[in-house]
Amino acid sequence: MIRFFYSLLVYFLLPFTVIKLIYRSFKQPDYLKHWSERYGFYSTSTKKIWGKRKTFWIHAVSVGETKAAIPFIKLFLKKYPHYHLLMTHGTPTGRATSIDIKNVRVTRIYLPFDTVDATQRFLNTFKPELGFLLETELWFNLIHQAHKKSIPLYLVNARLSEKSFQLYKKISLLIKPSLQELKGVLAQTTNDAKRFETLGARGVEVMGNLKFDVEPPRDTNIQSTALKKHLRLKNQSVLLIASSRQDEEEIILQSLLKLQIKNLVTIFVPRHPQRFKEVEWMLKKYRVSFIKRSDTKITAKPYQFILGDSMGEMYSYYSLANIALMGGTILPYGGQNLIESMAMKVPVILGLHTYNFHDISNEAIRLGAGIRIQTLDQLEKVLPEMLKSSSQLKMKKACDDMIKKYQGATLKMLNKIKSRI
Repeated sequence: MIRFFYSLLVYFLLPFTVIKLIYRSFKQPDYLKHWSERYGFYSTSTKKIWGKRKTFWIHAVSVGETKAAIPFIKLFLKKYPHYHLLMTHGTPTGRATSIDIKNVRVTRIYLPFDTVDATQRFLNTFKPELGFLLETELWFNLIHQAHKKSIPLYLVNARLSEKSFQLYKKISLLIKPSLQELKGVLAQTTNDAKRFETLGARGVEVMGNLKFDVEPPRDTNIQSTALKKHLRLKNQSVLLIASSRQDEEEIILQSLLKLQIKNLVTIFVPRHPQRFKEVEWMLKKYRVSFIKRSDTKITAKPYQFILGDSMGEMYSYYSLANIALMGGTILPYGGQNLIESMAMKVPVILGLHTYNFHDISNEAIRLGAGIRIQTLDQLEKVLPEMLKSSSQLKMKKACDDMIKKYQGATLKMLNKIKSRI
């Protein structure tokens, strides 16, 4: 009964999704593309083609989930050469994220909105034999329709923050039946597993975090060398403000302008590309000396700041950095992925707000790969200490040790499907 009222609500809200897509297209025009997929409509030829295929399906809503899935995708394609891999996404940036895999057996589309009709058309068209939903993608009609069609569906790399857990407890009448219709939940940590079990999930296991298995692109060193030359960086110390969020750049900039650290260059890389112009205006407002990654010609004059207004170069930015201050942790956004930074042996500074990466953040601090600050005023003491050669050596080793310690989730995930397909 509760799912019936949920479905009514989804149908009621469906017309507003058109407005939402158009609104988002003002900043990201790609939101105007592939609407038929978002509403679960597919051509006759698509239905005919996929009706003959053996299909495995993985849903990676956006950039982080897509990147996390790459090691698994590579192993899957190698181990199961007769299968096609269907990847579904929820955002244009997720769909556009490079997976560094050129294979005709990989198809990427949008997952439809969670109406009964759309999810039925999706499953009837692509007929997956097995599906993985990454992290916390609980779409109740989708899960129910897969269950009715006896399609095993797993929630993998699953995480559930304490904040989300408290919210889900309030709607347990909706959450519990859906969790129990899943074939299993492969959680990132013991704490995540306990929360899912408390909500009623069955078949809960701890698998670790796929993001520890992600390797930097093969050409990272070549690309970072070219980037360093383009930006005219030489012997400066580099602070990377990684994946910063709305309003964070300005308060971080205000704090940095109070510091007296010689030979320090700060690179701002906003989390969302549609905010590049906004951050550029902010830098101009404060009349600081800065350049942009997109500048075609950069002179040799001194500058304090760089705006990393490019996509797909995050590993190269990390390669240039001595320290990374993780975006989303200064204001209450929950934090961004610090594992990429540690994979590049770049120690991290974290603010108070790390609930999206709670266990990983605490472990990084415990092992010495990161430091937490209570306020930005602490940068005055923390930055000079972290930039010391002895500190750099020690913290870089801690980053490397942590990555090696927690690798292996990809193989656990692959082993889970051995008896299913």
